[in-house]
Amino acid sequence: MALNVVLAGNLIVTDDATGTLNLNKILSAAFAGSLSTLGEAVSIGASPTTLVLPKSPTQVVYIKNLHATQTLTVTWTPNGGGSAVVQTLQPLGFLLLLNSNTTSGITALSVQASGAATPIDYFLAG
Repeated sequence: MALNVVLAGNLIVTDDATGTLNLNKILSAAFAGSLSTLGEAVSIGASPTTLVLPKSPTQVVYIKNLHATQTLTVTWTPNGGGSAVVQTLQPLGFLLLLNSNTTSGITALSVQASGAATPIDYFLAG
């Protein structure tokens, strides 16, 4: 199966007081892979939960914390590296990684919520 992942959009920052445009970056990246995994509104608890990678390494990682008050800690292992906490996502926060190089990416991924029943969305591709 062939899989094409495309990230396209804008990052726009303006000053509300002056109306000045401070930043306008076009986001554009693409990755051609073969396998993916999708989870929508998956309930995560307060113990570490391993998310199964579609391929090792996995080059595309999108995780969004859907909870209104609880946080989500994301831990991963980069290809050739050691496991580390990458980020604690605040309520409604998200994390996105896209590497176009097939030797980059991650080889393990886990998430842990600050409380029970924290819903998340995720998409993984390699």
